[in-house]
Amino acid sequence: MQSEPTAQPIGGSPSGAAVTVVFVTYNSAAVIARAVASVPPACPVVVVDNASPEGTGWVADLPRPVDLVAMPANAGFGTACNVGARRADTSYVLFLNPDAELAPDAIDQLLAAVARYGAPAILMPAIVGEGGRLMRKEGSILEKVPRGARLAPQEIAGDYCTRFVHGAAFMMGRDAFLALGGFDEAIFLYHEDDDLSLRATARRIPIVVVTAARVVHAGGRSSTPSFGQTFRINRAKMHSELYVVEKYGRSRNRAARLAFLGAGCLLAAVLLDRHRLAIRAGKFAGCLDGVRRNAPPTV
Repeated sequence: MQSEPTAQPIGGSPSGAAVTVVFVTYNSAAVIARAVASVPPACPVVVVDNASPEGTGWVADLPRPVDLVAMPANAGFGTACNVGARRADTSYVLFLNPDAELAPDAIDQLLAAVARYGAPAILMPAIVGEGGRLMRKEGSILEKVPRGARLAPQEIAGDYCTRFVHGAAFMMGRDAFLALGGFDEAIFLYHEDDDLSLRATARRIPIVVVTAARVVHAGGRSSTPSFGQTFRINRAKMHSELYVVEKYGRSRNRAARLAFLGAGCLLAAVLLDRHRLAIRAGKFAGCLDGVRRNAPPTV
């Protein structure tokens, strides 16, 4: 693999100052301070706020200065990430969810992997839940990984290549990310990492999990949950799924999907499971809507 030009200190390896950490927030005041505090002092931080209804007053309480970009409207996760990448002026960008925290040496481990594997490459830390469970992305909406083909955590020894980017935390050369087109801005929320993975693999850009680099991800805490928000998020998720399936020329039986989701709504209602009902009903509504481009819901 050809090496990508980087800002390098004496010694030949890029330093933490070569990495900008990009956060995208939406009503994330409850979690963002811990995430920002986990970023090494040498790394610049860009926070792109997607017009949070709660505002951005929390910036004054952050443990360190950040470069805040306040979007005039909620443009979606991928669009905001692209804004953050363009705002950065370092060789690398690391995208991190606001409910995730970097281990103290995570960026050093990722930069050491740059020296090992060259560039361009997408480098992902090992993502673990708060209970210590390893969270791996097992396939995408277009490339399923059968359960029997999945590795158990104890079978993983060292770094490994995968075909799937986990959007919660990954690092890439800034210029390489932008040359790849960044995230597809027609996708408002969810599956933008599936699409990025497909484009990266088509260009033979490796996706490497660096197991010594760790990120703790709370999951689902980037904004305050509610029935309405869960419904809207899952409606958007279905819009994204239908868009990506259409983009890559894959057909899906929408009538069968509607029947499955409708049955799921009924079961959730019978069980009085409001959370599951919001998920199934949101996806049912999104499936009825069909493909939506650049028509963000209020989430």
